[in-house]
Amino acid sequence: MGGGAAGASAAQFARKENRSAAIHIFEASTHPEYSRCGLPYALSGEIPSFESLIEYSEEWFQRNKINLHLSTKVVDINASQKTLAFEGAEGDEKAGYDSLIFTTGASPSIPKIESVSAGDRLRKGVFLFRGMDDAKSLKEWCESRARKVLIVGAGLVGLECAEALHKLGHQITVVEYLESVLPMMIDPDMADPLLSEMIKAGIEIKTFAAVESVFGGKDVEGARIRNRNDDHSEELSCDTVILTTGQRPLTSLALAAGCALGRHGHIKVDDRCETNVPGIFAAGDCSEYKDMITKREMPVGMGSLAVKMGEIAGRNAVGGDVRLLAGFLNSRVTKLFGIEIAAVGPLSTELSAAEIKYIQSRVKGSTLPAYYPGGKDLLMKLTASREDVRLLSCQIMGKEGCGHRANVIGALISAGRSAQDLAMLETTYAPPVAPCVDVITTAAQAILIKSRRAGPSG
Repeated sequence: MGGGAAGASAAQFARKENRSAAIHIFEASTHPEYSRCGLPYALSGEIPSFESLIEYSEEWFQRNKINLHLSTKVVDINASQKTLAFEGAEGDEKAGYDSLIFTTGASPSIPKIESVSAGDRLRKGVFLFRGMDDAKSLKEWCESRARKVLIVGAGLVGLECAEALHKLGHQITVVEYLESVLPMMIDPDMADPLLSEMIKAGIEIKTFAAVESVFGGKDVEGARIRNRNDDHSEELSCDTVILTTGQRPLTSLALAAGCALGRHGHIKVDDRCETNVPGIFAAGDCSEYKDMITKREMPVGMGSLAVKMGEIAGRNAVGGDVRLLAGFLNSRVTKLFGIEIAAVGPLSTELSAAEIKYIQSRVKGSTLPAYYPGGKDLLMKLTASREDVRLLSCQIMGKEGCGHRANVIGALISAGRSAQDLAMLETTYAPPVAPCVDVITTAAQAILIKSRRAGPSG
């Protein structure tokens, strides 16, 4: 159920695992699997068309003997009888199943903003940015109408939209309810390099602020914004509002089938991506699995995790027995306004909430030796256990070279290694390629110094 990244991967790996299984995908939209992560770049024109984002065409599914049902919505499930009812182009039908995989994804979370809707629809000039149809509608509008754009939410999607529309020449204001940008990706003290580049580009950013209302006649003319520090309100002129304030998992049918939800309201799965109902699996945005460090359940929001879970669920649904690692690290990366941002492992607030005592270093480095021209600055924050300096997380920012460094740290965290191991890690060196002492080992050395100063009691 669902033909996005998780669903298409599940079908693909189910076919690899079992050449004779009958595999059906029920997808409510009109599109076969495409990259949602690529939508901002198709919006800006860096990717030539939205159709370029389609990764598996209808013909691909046919060649692999996978039955893809587009514009088809599952409306009921009877788990005891292993049947489901669906509505498609040919009317209402029923089908039986041996295994069922929920890859139903999520729907946008619409904040309570006065006059943002007209009846049961968003008012003219207000947009979501969840799927291809949303992105196409926004691009068409912006090409003919938009000049001043207000983006509500400074998470990944919000800032990627901001960059895309800035490249198209629009005036951009971003409003974030929390204290800093990318609040689910990096700690606030790591945001400064990105904020500096955004301000330099002419982006107006308002953090710890709330959009209270949208006003205007037939068209959007502006919005009222409240500063959460002092409750001061101001009116901002805009003709377009984009809501990028998170998402809600689509779980109603899973609940009806008896599937248990986790602490965040997503479908809870084990290391086989199986729910508490035998034969029913879940993967992607609608699911949650435990965090490797905190051991707490976490929502699945990254495309890479959706694909990995889809593989596990698909193979197990047709008789395989493969398992995820003992938790996710939520490895994440993006590039915004020329700044590469990468992170792996929990945020500091998540570690504190799990009552994990930690020690941190925050160091600067470069991609090349100081004497060699062309090196790019790096800022790295490394976190380790206060008890035994076991690696817990890292965050890295710079013009380049952040993603692969985060991957190295992620591999060491997964293996249970310590800051001592990282400090002794052998890294490559050549003046035009990499420094003799990399920033990742410098950060580890700083952790060890802090740990020694703190003493055995921490």
